[in-house]
Amino acid sequence: MKQLVDVVNFNADASCLDSAVWLDALDGGSESRFFQWLDLYARMGKKVVLGFPGATIADIATFNPEAIALINRNPAVFEIIIRPFAHDIALLRLGQGFQLNYAAGKSIILKEFENVTDYYLPPEFMLTNEQVGFLIDNRSDGVFINPGRFADELQSRIPENPYQVNGLFDRSLNCIPFYSLLTGRYLHAIHKFDCSLWNEMILGCRSRLLFSWRDGESAFLVPNGLARERFWLQHEDEKVTRCHLAETRIDFLENYELSENQFKSYPVHSFTAWMKEFRMLGFIHRVRAIEEGLHRLSSELKGFWLMTINSDILSSVEKKSPEVSIRMSDNEQSRINYTIQRSERGYEGEEYLALLERSIEKIPPSDYMLNSKRFHMLKFRARMQYLSGFEM
Repeated sequence: MKQLVDVVNFNADASCLDSAVWLDALDGGSESRFFQWLDLYARMGKKVVLGFPGATIADIATFNPEAIALINRNPAVFEIIIRPFAHDIALLRLGQGFQLNYAAGKSIILKEFENVTDYYLPPEFMLTNEQVGFLIDNRSDGVFINPGRFADELQSRIPENPYQVNGLFDRSLNCIPFYSLLTGRYLHAIHKFDCSLWNEMILGCRSRLLFSWRDGESAFLVPNGLARERFWLQHEDEKVTRCHLAETRIDFLENYELSENQFKSYPVHSFTAWMKEFRMLGFIHRVRAIEEGLHRLSSELKGFWLMTINSDILSSVEKKSPEVSIRMSDNEQSRINYTIQRSERGYEGEEYLALLERSIEKIPPSDYMLNSKRFHMLKFRARMQYLSGFEM
């Protein structure tokens, strides 16, 4: 038997998930595509660990509270882990900005969900060692790292097994490395209606316990996404036993057990893909200037600022649209090339920032801000209303 902890990053602000598509996926209560996606796991008893940023949870609580009720009714299936409010690039943050984002996300998670395990999944696997220290101060149980997201030379120095990662000032935190290759095997399974490579990799691995990572929104970015996810879950080998973090016995290597060349600290992630042509450099500077005076802002404006720091505001502008080869059904052998278009998240972020700057200058809210029916503004107002119940 192989034990699998399947960790899902579900980010409603992902650069390829258009705001209209996301809100449509939430529409319809228990008949919605998002509810039906969750219900696949509940009906099949497939344990999964869900990592929702707080902004995503605010959307779900507002537009599909039935989904939150489904998760809470099935604690044997769904385990929730800690995320910040915004799916941010932590390498850009000052201490106060990171702490605000973290606290807002954790508060929302603890408010909405019952089966929560205090492991932190960093957006984009970007984390400074000062921020590791902050997690230690906040009694986090641990953090994750994905070696496959780092350059080859760095990958070779990240321990394969769970280990103790150092924060600043000689303190350490549990750190779980993902088995990076499983992400590609999952995508192959849902794109090609073929679970063989997923099963082969898990069953052929030397480790008894494997941790996988993937983007939950992947099934919402291709045609017949629910059918693809259902096929994958149905064809997962019976020898694979799915587990929650809280159920597993994990032995963490301490620093003295690591080899001399292995990382004891959290390595710094490349920023190249998010700043490839520096098209968003001015945007970053404007957001940072506001962060420097964050402590002077009202709770409402702090929440407003959180809407401007989503990493996919940058990636939607700087990254190319992914092109994938897919089969349209499990009965069809031919494949087509399919482009997953990046959304106009950059435009949305630019608009949020302009509205924030006007609010700081005490310019009265415009009719557009209060009444626009554009999907990103519907999302914006719903999130601001949701956050009004929290003291920042």
